[in-house]
Parts: sequence; structure tokens; C-alpha cells
Amino acid sequence: MAERDERRRRLGEYLKTKRAALAPDAYDLPVRRRRRVAGLRREEVALLAGISVTWYTLLESGAPIAASPAVLSRVAGVLRLSPVERAYVFALGIEEMDVMTAIMPELEILSGSRIAGESFAQEVALVLRAHRSLKTQVYGSIVQGRPEALQPHLDEARCPIGVWLHDDLDPGHRREPGYTRAARIHAAFHREIERVVHASAGGNVVGVERLLAAPGRYAVASAALERAFTQWAESQARR
Repeated sequence: MAERDERRRRLGEYLKTKRAALAPDAYDLPVRRRRRVAGLRREEVALLAGISVTWYTLLESGAPIAASPAVLSRVAGVLRLSPVERAYVFALGIEEMDVMTAIMPELEILSGSRIAGESFAQEVALVLRAHRSLKTQVYGSIVQGRPEALQPHLDEARCPIGVWLHDDLDPGHRREPGYTRAARIHAAFHREIERVVHASAGGNVVGVERLLAAPGRYAVASAALERAFTQWAESQARR
């Protein structure tokens, strides 16, 4: 609970900072002689985003409210956030996207890049980072209306984890029970990505939000993947 509250607090502070940095005259807003705050007012952001002032005030105050991808996307548009800034806001604002706590370099992980570490435990740690990066890319592509950007990720054998599992992993590890379970769950997660992409391509925004939200199949498959790889690494460490 404390971690969730901290994420909400940080989201509110970040939105305040971005709002204060905007020039009101860059928007088609009524001109007022006196402004008590720098940048846009809360009510102006709410008006431009098409949401209530009360709801936006709660969002900035860190209140325990549920922010949908569609609403956060509108707020991000009003605040003129960059793609990386949008990813940061979504990571803080949506519980299922609890995949990064800062703007992290793994956002740049591309399909087919290699995973290599000095030990099996290090490689699994890189696998989990790649998985979280892929989830961030899934959300980012959906939010930006670019589901086609996810096409390279539909083939589980071509993503970084798939390349590691099927091509780069030491053959000895492929004979372990952990490998069979991890490979099966990894393939299942990619099937959930495919469902999300198809729904998004069809313009079914509500359907996409339902598919991504916990405790739906996408969230369950993601959690199962993290659990499977973590348990596999732990079983290796006990040997």
C-alpha cells in the first residue's frame, strides 16, 4: 500500500511540475490579467483534457483514484509530454504498469537484441528487465495509437527473451523443468499481446483497456512469466 501511495504522490508532483512549465498563451484560452500560478491552472488542464476539475485535482493530490489509459493519454496530450514522459506517467498512474520507477534505458530494447550475463542469475535478471520493457512498449504503442509498432513482438521467438530461450541459452539449461515451464508461459504472454494488438487495430479502445487491466489474462500471464523465471533462477541458486 505504501508503495502504491508513493507512486500516486510522485505522479501528482510530476503533473504539477509539467503544468507549471507550460505557457498559457500557447493554448486557446481566455486571457486574464492576473494569474496567481505559473503555467496552466488545474481547471484549464481539466477543460482541455475533457475531464472534471475535481477528478484532475484528485489526480494531482495523489488520491487513490483509478486512472484509465484513455484519460491519462488526454492529460499527457494537454501537457505536451514526450513519448518517454508519457511512458513515465503511465508507469506511475496505472497499477498494472508498475514496471519502472524512473525513465530507464531499457525502453530502447528492440526485438531480437541479445541477453547475456556472466551467470544464469544475471541473465534471468536481464530477462525480467526485457519483459518489463516490452510491457512498457505495449502500453506506449497502444496509447499513441500505433499498434502496428508491436508487430515484431508477436513472434515470441524473435523478442529478446525468445532469442535467449531458443538460441542463446546453454543447452544444459534447456533440459531443466524450469526451461519447459518458462518457455510455455513466455509463449502464452505473447498470445495475450496479440489479442491486445488485434483489439487496438480494430479501434476497440474500451476492449483494449479491459484486456490490459488486472486481473485479466494479460496481467495474469505477465505475473506468471515473472514468477516462472524467478523460481527457475532460485532453483539454480540452491544447487
